[in-house]
Amino acid sequence: MQTEQQPCAVAEELSGYLDNELSQQEQQRVMIHLRNCPHCQQLLTEMQAMRTDMKVAVHVSADTRDLPQILGDKPARWLGLLGWSALILGVLLVASFFFWELAVDLVTNASIPWWVRFGIAGLYLGLLGLFLMVLRQRLVAMKTDKYRKVKL
Repeated sequence: MQTEQQPCAVAEELSGYLDNELSQQEQQRVMIHLRNCPHCQQLLTEMQAMRTDMKVAVHVSADTRDLPQILGDKPARWLGLLGWSALILGVLLVASFFFWELAVDLVTNASIPWWVRFGIAGLYLGLLGLFLMVLRQRLVAMKTDKYRKVKL
């Protein structure tokens, strides 16, 4: 039983008891304790009520009738396509500029050792190869994607 200074040690195990996550010995110990402790009985009752309330609670979201209209909104789709295209183009331009400037510096600056030049050239070629591989895979997958025409 609980005193004013010291809470029940079993109170920490009530959630596990409610979810059947305790071993048989622990469950028996909690059941025996619950017979004699009104505080833990009340706590368990509150936890059970909260669990019931959580099961009945309905997540408020867009109505399923409105979902096709929301997903099929052409101006929003075009704005999204425009936004993603602008972002990708910007990233590619900025990254290309920095890669180009580094490549020109590597070629023109004689103080950079040859092995650094070859290493960075290898990184460039590797990144280009990986990009082209992923791009090709996405283009092939887009043609044969069986979920392409699935509507939510």
